[in-house]
Amino acid sequence: MLRWERRLSLQDESRRPYAFDWGLDVLGLAPGADPRRTLLAFARDVLHDRTDFFADPGAPPVTHEPSPGRFRFPSAVRTPEDESRTVSVRLFDPGRATDRAMIVVPQWNAEAESHVGLCRFLARRGIAAARLTLPYHEDRRPAGEPRADLAVSANLGRTLLAGRQAVSDVRRARAWLEGRGFRRIGLVGTSLGSCISFLALAHDPRLRLAVLHHVSSDFGDVVWRGISTRHVRAELEGHVSQATLRRAWAPISPIHFVHRVPRRSHALLLTGRYDLTFPYDLSERFHRAYRQHGRPHEVNVAPWGHYTSGMMPFVAITMRRVLRYLDERL
Repeated sequence: MLRWERRLSLQDESRRPYAFDWGLDVLGLAPGADPRRTLLAFARDVLHDRTDFFADPGAPPVTHEPSPGRFRFPSAVRTPEDESRTVSVRLFDPGRATDRAMIVVPQWNAEAESHVGLCRFLARRGIAAARLTLPYHEDRRPAGEPRADLAVSANLGRTLLAGRQAVSDVRRARAWLEGRGFRRIGLVGTSLGSCISFLALAHDPRLRLAVLHHVSSDFGDVVWRGISTRHVRAELEGHVSQATLRRAWAPISPIHFVHRVPRRSHALLLTGRYDLTFPYDLSERFHRAYRQHGRPHEVNVAPWGHYTSGMMPFVAITMRRVLRYLDERL
């Protein structure tokens, strides 16, 4: 299984590394004499609620439907790139009256059809599915970018802003769904989408539950140690240590926000025992945090990894588990 994981991780040869940068300009921060100290102070302020980093963006003021079932609305978070400022949602309607909906948040570098099968399954089960396009992905990707590498890069500030924007977009999608009459709304997120979904769950009391497929505790540790982000680490080394990276990206690290999850919000934590992208010990740390803070959850550890979870029959097994969970909880 581990050999299979490594082989699958090497199939994408178009990964584009970006040079290291503190990224203070992206966050609107003055560098001062010590950019490291400035960024770490900002990260500390986010953790202590001294910023509006994850503030409720409210319902989108305008919704535009470019084609049936596809919607766009403005992001509440501005990025340097115009393309990423518009949120794309594809809505899979069950075709019958329901107040249940799931916001589907795909993985890093997801393509347009990623998770569409899951969305169709949900719709057939009477659950509306709103598939969200992450910042810098698909039609939100700037011209000339072959992948969504801007979403997770060695530009520390840009990665923080991309995470913030993604969480804000999820919360805005929830408000949009409520405006369409849905009242029981949850999340299903995979990999990077799992991280974003958890952060939204921790900051939005109106979300009922979350299915978190591939979970981890610390964003910086995943990038430093995971096999999918080796090209990012190569740009980081020589500029920051693993410990500094952990502190800089603390605002988008789930481990720091478990205590904020509303006690009525439930989570299904899906983990691969042989995951080399989200190392298993980091997932275990997240599991322990859920137990220590007494937040309602279920843990499911499967005998496969990160990439292999998308292969048959593993993907079918996972989908059945998710659908059963939603039938019980949503």
